[in-house]
Amino acid sequence: MNVLFYDDSPIFGGHEVMTLLGVKKILTNTTEPVHFFVSAANTKLVAQLEALAQQWPSLKIELLPWHSSKLEALRNRILRKRIHNLALRFDRARPRLIIAVQGNIEHSSLALLAAKKAGIPSTSYIPVPHTHKEMGAKFGPIRDLFCRYLFRVPDSFITITDEMAVMLKRRGAKCPIHIVYNGVDTMRFQPGNRNIAGEALGLPKDRVILGMVGRLEFKQKQQDLLARAIASKASLRENCHLVFAGDGPDRDNLEILVKDLGVSATLLPWTDPADLYPALNALIIPSRYEGLPLVMLEALACRIAVLASDRDGMKDILPSAWRFEPNDSSAMATAIEKFIKEGNENPPDQLGNRIREQMSLETFGNSFSSTVFKLA
Repeated sequence: MNVLFYDDSPIFGGHEVMTLLGVKKILTNTTEPVHFFVSAANTKLVAQLEALAQQWPSLKIELLPWHSSKLEALRNRILRKRIHNLALRFDRARPRLIIAVQGNIEHSSLALLAAKKAGIPSTSYIPVPHTHKEMGAKFGPIRDLFCRYLFRVPDSFITITDEMAVMLKRRGAKCPIHIVYNGVDTMRFQPGNRNIAGEALGLPKDRVILGMVGRLEFKQKQQDLLARAIASKASLRENCHLVFAGDGPDRDNLEILVKDLGVSATLLPWTDPADLYPALNALIIPSRYEGLPLVMLEALACRIAVLASDRDGMKDILPSAWRFEPNDSSAMATAIEKFIKEGNENPPDQLGNRIREQMSLETFGNSFSSTVFKLA
């Protein structure tokens, strides 16, 4: 089965992690070539693909001297020669299916248009079909206008939750939509001892420990919203300790903010989340938008509660008592206060079992590869 993956994003994120796992599973199930066109700017993705190619010579990597950027949908309309040139590259590989790895609908959209020009079926593997306006992007409504036609280009979509499938249809998708849940290593993410984990990280023993894991960036992840929610109620400010694990453009701003608000907090560098989750009373996800967050699945596999914005993959997975109105620090504070008062911290057995049965790495690999095989 000759298939071709295309990813021109310069950023390595969770979607690339899932793509690599899917590619690895496909390579174990076919002897035919698997092509991967990747932007040379994404050095981490290139390095991991090259490591896979050492094990599976049937993986053919082609480096692209470009990467997607803002206003990509508009660029594709103006710079038509880009489509023609990529279509010629696709024609030389002549795959039965082209999988465009799209963080959002603009990323790798060039591949969808070139596949159509080359007469090769394409599918969009997309976790975040939100509007640019929802994501708070600059010139969001204008960019959404230019992107509208892209939802009608691929022959199929692969997305990661039921909520995302609904969103794709709302944005104009008419072709078949297949759902493949993200997967996590349920062998690595296991329940642990809270006291031992907290002591290893130097966390206070006499406070409720609430954590966030990932990129420190206010626009999407909204660490500032969590800090303000805790500061807004004396009971939370006195009894809670926040842990932010990660790095990003707003790290310095976050450090200043928690100090100004008088909030007890620890800012950790990138830390193995398997060591952190057991130290938490709850993981908090106040994001403006998400797909199906890996950190949510990992924490639930560790039997740690997750409180999150009532949208996207969080809405698909979490019980209503653990969800709060998005972008609302007051609603978040109320949900956290109620959670602490009720003291019901462990995820229901049914939820933990669902993660282990439907969202393990093995389940993801099997589901993703079988979907690609069927589409090809």
